[in-house]
Amino acid sequence: MKKPFRAFMENIIDYAGLFPPAALSMDESIRNYAKYRASQDAWMLSRFICPASRLKELQPYKAILFNAGAPFRFSVLLRPGENAAEFLSGLSKDIDAIKAFREFHGDRVVVDAIEAKIPTDLAANPDVREITDFLGKVAEALENSELKTIHPFYEGGFPKEWQQTVLAVSKAIAEHNSVVRSSGHFAAYQTAGYKIRCGGVAPADYPSPEQIAFVIDACLRQQVAIKGTAGLHHPVRHFNKAEMVKMHGFLNLFGGIIAAEAHNLDRDEIQEIIADEDASNFLFSTRAFAWNNLRVSLDEIKTSRQKHVISFGSCSFDEPREDLRKLKLL
Repeated sequence: MKKPFRAFMENIIDYAGLFPPAALSMDESIRNYAKYRASQDAWMLSRFICPASRLKELQPYKAILFNAGAPFRFSVLLRPGENAAEFLSGLSKDIDAIKAFREFHGDRVVVDAIEAKIPTDLAANPDVREITDFLGKVAEALENSELKTIHPFYEGGFPKEWQQTVLAVSKAIAEHNSVVRSSGHFAAYQTAGYKIRCGGVAPADYPSPEQIAFVIDACLRQQVAIKGTAGLHHPVRHFNKAEMVKMHGFLNLFGGIIAAEAHNLDRDEIQEIIADEDASNFLFSTRAFAWNNLRVSLDEIKTSRQKHVISFGSCSFDEPREDLRKLKLL
């Protein structure tokens, strides 16, 4: 296996079998995850994604699954809120659920990431100061919860005035991270990242290449890490006849981020990578990743993965691997 490809794909897939379109049961999902952990491709696998409200359903697996191998890693979804007050009320319940989960399973589980949607009213009428204040309240609640290391990812979505939302949320996260780093107050709560939704259950849920490029550009300018979710089952952008929509590719998304950082690309150049449907343009040599004439070295891939390219949630771990094998990358 070529080292640049390994660096690009290592620990990049969060398994989201509970969510559409797979929408598997908890039993099938967690057993799949356990199976994938033991597979030869486990190096690509990252966390199991689970709503906080469903963590209790995992109690029966303490003895039959969680006792084998390294601790099971989880990214927990927090319940949404129409406004900050509603979100924070739900957060209290979610923290209790996470604490109970960790106390029941002990050191056999690790919850080291949370994913949350910016409250609907804050996303629809974005104000950097208000969003930053909201993030500070979430951080305080999580820091005071006695949980261990938590990496948060916040989703702004694409409301009507989506450009303003993306800019405000990315800037607020950057300002929030500056406080987290400099205050000396936070030990468990880590700097936050931006969660970008790339698909959904209907064609209207799929953002355009322009929107994705806009998010990437905004986050790189603010030095904010990115996590992807939904609609990223396949490596390269393509038209899906069953869904009647063009689905984004994870090589497009993360290749775009890595190339943009290495070559200081503008939004139009990033958008060109996101929109590319030709798999032959995405190449891995023994020393680099390349898109067309843009080359990114192994060291640059590693740096970008550490700083900006975190992971993506997928309800399938099989489809990405099958496609990568067809492309002779795996």
